[in-house]
Amino acid sequence: MKRIVTMQDLSCIGKCSLTVALPLLSAMGLECAVLPTAVLSAHTAFEGFRYEPLSLTPVADHWQQLGLQFDMIYTGYLGGRAQVDQALDFFTRFPAMRLVDPVMADHGALYAGLEPDFPAVLRTLCAQADLITPNITEAALLAGLPYEPGTHSDAYLAQLFQALGALGAGVVTVTGVRPQPDVIGNVACDCRTGEMHASMRPAHPGVFYGTGDVFASALAALLVRGAPLSAALETATALTDESICRSLWRDTPRRFGVDFEGALPAYIRRVEKIFEA
Repeated sequence: MKRIVTMQDLSCIGKCSLTVALPLLSAMGLECAVLPTAVLSAHTAFEGFRYEPLSLTPVADHWQQLGLQFDMIYTGYLGGRAQVDQALDFFTRFPAMRLVDPVMADHGALYAGLEPDFPAVLRTLCAQADLITPNITEAALLAGLPYEPGTHSDAYLAQLFQALGALGAGVVTVTGVRPQPDVIGNVACDCRTGEMHASMRPAHPGVFYGTGDVFASALAALLVRGAPLSAALETATALTDESICRSLWRDTPRRFGVDFEGALPAYIRRVEKIFEA
């Protein structure tokens, strides 16, 4: 059984981060170790949420004493420079495939509580990654380019991928790309070969919390099991879209997260077909 460790926050209410990653990775037949970066009473869309940051080092120390090894390290939300430094130290201690989801911004703005220079700090982590999965806002911040809400031209995307590829990751996947006003999806570039892949779906109005975590977790699971990038991108995108569609059908309150649980059976059937081929 492949073992993956994910370091990101634990939001006690509102499906995102660890409460998405752990069940999804486990459903994929992976042993998922968790390294919480913070505990939140509820995620940040809930007014008055409480936030308690955690240190990663004591856990890393113990795991190193145990001689643990991992097949993939998957990072999500890190609360500042100190935690980025701790994540870099973790990379050094535990050699493995590295997926960095540079969680820091959306809709053109940094998340509350993060310093203006945080994109520069996260670039140092992205430089050590095998794969990064920024959304379109995070991609622009990491690339040092103006944020464009969409539509996104081929020329703009080419600038993004050129700048992001220069950071050092072998594969760059940008989420929330809008090639047309009513279309949204994800685009991946294998920077080692220049090969591009895209997976698009009809756009749904409004904000759907936790979808970036659904996508990144599904992609991580597929890649650590050896799926080709094109198949991993399409399958992870399909799970994200179906989670949104089920939430719309059930009229789930948006801030509680999308219905990824109900979409898991179809996702697992798709995964089985990939590995049967």
